[in-house]
Amino acid sequence: MSTNVITSDLQGLEVSSGLVTLFELEYSPGTTLYFHPGLSTDIRVTAINGTAITLNKAQTLANGVTLTFNGYTTAGAATSQQTTITSSISNSTTLAVASATNLKVGMVITGAGITNTDYSPIVFDGNTYYALPMEVDGLDIKNDGAMNRPTLSIANIESIVRDTSLFQNADDGQFDGIANFKLEDLIGKKLTERTTLEKYLTIDPTVSSSRAIIEYPTRKYVIDRIKTKTADVVMYELAAPYDLEGIKLPSRVVIGKYCPWEYQGRTFSTPIGGCTWPANGSVPAAPNTYSWRTANDEPLLWWGLIHNVGGSVKSGKTWNNSSQFSINTLVALPADGDSSPSWNERSYTYWQARATNTNSEPAPNNSDWQQVFLFRTWITGTTYKTHSTQSERNDYVIYPVSGNSSSTTSSWTLTDTSTIYRCIVETDSAVPGNKSDYWVRGDVCGKLLNSCKVRFQSRGTSAFRDYPPILKTQSDRPLPFGGFPGSRRHR
Repeated sequence: MSTNVITSDLQGLEVSSGLVTLFELEYSPGTTLYFHPGLSTDIRVTAINGTAITLNKAQTLANGVTLTFNGYTTAGAATSQQTTITSSISNSTTLAVASATNLKVGMVITGAGITNTDYSPIVFDGNTYYALPMEVDGLDIKNDGAMNRPTLSIANIESIVRDTSLFQNADDGQFDGIANFKLEDLIGKKLTERTTLEKYLTIDPTVSSSRAIIEYPTRKYVIDRIKTKTADVVMYELAAPYDLEGIKLPSRVVIGKYCPWEYQGRTFSTPIGGCTWPANGSVPAAPNTYSWRTANDEPLLWWGLIHNVGGSVKSGKTWNNSSQFSINTLVALPADGDSSPSWNERSYTYWQARATNTNSEPAPNNSDWQQVFLFRTWITGTTYKTHSTQSERNDYVIYPVSGNSSSTTSSWTLTDTSTIYRCIVETDSAVPGNKSDYWVRGDVCGKLLNSCKVRFQSRGTSAFRDYPPILKTQSDRPLPFGGFPGSRRHR
């Protein structure tokens, strides 16, 4: 952008060239809409390729007609050039001339056969700006008080914003507009105002000695809200990019000890947050080891660590008070007063020893034991059930996996997206998924520092179907925790 030349113009006694205001609307990252508020009747040059001239509006012209091209030189001096057409055209925007020497993009064309329109585009800085029925009011600059909030009024916007109309307000054959366009879609979009003098529309920065566009300083706004809306006009309120309501500094809110990141968010098809925990629960610092946890950080373990394929409890895995159980040992405890417990009736609870040797009875308030839950593989035709009173004791499954012939055999392989699910409605056919009426996620982050610790610092084994994980974590591994554990507790 260059303002020196245009400033010199304004310092003169009279400005001989008209003021031109142009607007650019960043509709999407790959789409910018160019428009101007006035109606130009001029036919202009939009591109020059040798002796081929491109116009901003289709014309029908006879061979041999002499045309006059009016514009300004690079130095800003008025100039007029003439040349003849070497072949006739019919309703075309491209014509061939005898010579294009000294012709420039943006020049106004007159001559026999030239038909002006009332919605011609304006070419500036290599962009084509189309006429749009609009009005911008209140573009003031103040050095004190509250920032002004200009308004942008646009007529009939939903019928004008069409892919094929190009803001010309012309018949476009009733084509559909921008896909699913709504008035509210413009809220939050950036609007740039560019102002120059008409004589500088002809300067091409690619060949100009200054290599600069001559214009006033640009002004940028954000469309903040719809102020009023009628059947004819919609009025938007604009704001400076740094004067928007609802913007908070800092943008991240500190909430005591709870991690705000989306669990496994970096694995989503559209990554979100900072949680890098893999989708299938593999421990990043320990290849081929896995850790799955409930929202209370309780381990989710393979069913076959305690049960045989048929369902009976493996030898030495049933708790009794006459036996000493070493640290990390897994046991099944008959629950609910059932003298003949069965895994199929969910009448066991499962525990892992925390103490070096213990024969105390496992219980939630017994620090010698950690409650765990068991999962099988999902396979269609197998019935998965819920517990009558304690939902955390419902059936758990891992899905998807490959190579499983039944829900309890160990001959299966994890995939990159294998996830633990918990049954909430009895089923023998519903496929587990995040939007299922029968299943919910079983592997869930508790959002605490410990939730991060028991995953990233897990000391599980690569043979997780044969050996239980080690409860003691490896504390020298870093934790990508998104919360603030040193802040005050807040729920």
